[in-house]
Amino acid sequence: MKPTLAKSLNGMLTLMTLLSGCGAPNRGEPFRSAMANARRSYHNGQFGEAADHFQRAATSAQVPRDTVFARYEAALARARSGDVAHAALELRAIASEKPTSAYAAQAAFKAAELARLNDETSGLHELEGVVVRFPSSGVAGVALGHLLRHDDTLGEAVALARLDALRPQVRGSELEERVAYERARRLDALNDAPAARTAYLAVASQWPYPFGAFNDDALFRAAGLEETLGRPVEAVSLLERLLAQREVSSFLGSYERPRYLQAILRIAQIYERTLHDRWRAKAALQRLSSQFTTSTSRDDALWQEAKLWFEEAEATTACARLATLAHDFPDSRYVPCLADRCPAVLRPPHSKAPTKCRAYLSRDVVSSEP
Repeated sequence: MKPTLAKSLNGMLTLMTLLSGCGAPNRGEPFRSAMANARRSYHNGQFGEAADHFQRAATSAQVPRDTVFARYEAALARARSGDVAHAALELRAIASEKPTSAYAAQAAFKAAELARLNDETSGLHELEGVVVRFPSSGVAGVALGHLLRHDDTLGEAVALARLDALRPQVRGSELEERVAYERARRLDALNDAPAARTAYLAVASQWPYPFGAFNDDALFRAAGLEETLGRPVEAVSLLERLLAQREVSSFLGSYERPRYLQAILRIAQIYERTLHDRWRAKAALQRLSSQFTTSTSRDDALWQEAKLWFEEAEATTACARLATLAHDFPDSRYVPCLADRCPAVLRPPHSKAPTKCRAYLSRDVVSSEP
């Protein structure tokens, strides 16, 4: 064997030896046996027995994480057996230990849920503790949701007060954006439009696209408040800011968010109904039909655009838009109405659309006939 080949093989053997020691830890037979017995008892509905087996697994565990996990499972089984007090005590102990384990937040949340069974006030207090102590955990958002649902039954002002108190305590965490957005929603519900608009815009600015989970919702709702405040131009500006974030995928999939389509439709409505600018309204509808090529609202946009052309006595252009509608959407609900508007636009072959035009649709568009 050549020296170079022999050296390569020795290197590979050494690497394989090292990798073989990087697999799953040796948890030991006592731990594995206790866990198997615990799961068997649990699935058989013998929760107290399962808790005892989980506790034995915790005692025999050779990996610290396994110890905490088995204790956590033992507490949950204990709760199912009816021994809620013992279970809650153990869950609180897991949540309070230092260093903080991977199960601390879950344990605190479960303890809060158990507390609510007997004492709503105590349980809510513990849920708030979950939010404050573990703001970056997955259960923190769930705990916050429980708190807000309770507070909203007492009035948005109660929820707003809680959010104002929580904001500084979760600052810098993953939960801060949610708290700020929920605060804006409560101001909105209290009909404090200026304050709500400012709060929404603060959310959009502090957590910009694409990292902000509530960025598009905040911009869309702020635009709605601008309309409420009699500022339609500012509303359009915010909606255009939202649309400017839209990306187009050149591969499989899409970057579309629900608010994008809603935003372009709202822009068209503002221009048509509030600003009475048909040219810009038509331009917005054309953007929808040309850019949102996968949208199921494209036929609505084409129909509405044709309506605007008819109102300007531009029947030729209007009928061209309806011809596009018939070609691209042969099964659209508007198809039965095309002949009444534009006799030259024929019903597409094999169309599955209804055969009769609905009255509410025929009133939407002015006929092309003189």
